Amino acid sequence: MPYTIEEFIHTYGLTHLQNELLASVFPCIQVKPSPRADIAIGASKMGGHPDLPIGFTYPVVNGTPLRFVAQIRLADVPQTAFSAAFPKTGRLYFFYHEDSLEKPGYVVFDESDNITPYEVETPYPQSALSFSVTCKLPELFIEDEADSDRFLQMLEELQPDHYNNHQMFGEPFSIHEDVFEIAALHTQKQADDFTLLLQIDSDPQTGMQWGEMGMLYFVIANDALNERRFNETICVMQCF
Repeated sequence: MPYTIEEFIHTYGLTHLQNELLASVFPCIQVKPSPRADIAIGASKMGGHPDLPIGFTYPVVNGTPLRFVAQIRLADVPQTAFSAAFPKTGRLYFFYHEDSLEKPGYVVFDESDNITPYEVETPYPQSALSFSVTCKLPELFIEDEADSDRFLQMLEELQPDHYNNHQMFGEPFSIHEDVFEIAALHTQKQADDFTLLLQIDSDPQTGMQWGEMGMLYFVIANDALNERRFNETICVMQCF
């Protein structure tokens, strides 16, 4: 039986910080890619060729097609209280352009079932996606050095970083500045006005690497999410 977070806290001698640590726990949806050659048309996946609606205009920046990153069939995503505003049907398509500073990411929402594979050059092999609800602890700043060392050791055992930080919702794993605060700088909103649509880790099995083993984040303002204005999604890339 897996240990609970409370049991990890006790084992690592951090009981005196238990209330603070438990208050920071957040629910999210873990996204797990599995390399597969045979994926049904329209199913959730990373890489490969997208399955796009008939007549779809493929996104281009300065004459260069964006890289297809992922498509998510929303019926595959577990319905939870923290995803209540999320559409229940349709698909989200995620694209990225590493050389575009103004709009490096592009997200499309479509509810059409009339879709077909779209042949576009892709550097990423395809992976099927599965989704599961989980809880995570963020990497907190703890002033006491000994406590901080024990916390980081606990975090590594609790959620080992084996390129498994693909995630929907919850708190982004920010490598540098808080990703929500970066999104807020581009708008007139506050950092807590945003939702993490998708976080994609650098991962050898998907062939995806963002800078020096970084992360790719797609975040959207809550009002845009409620009104399904996915074209307003903000893309952020951070790396070590």
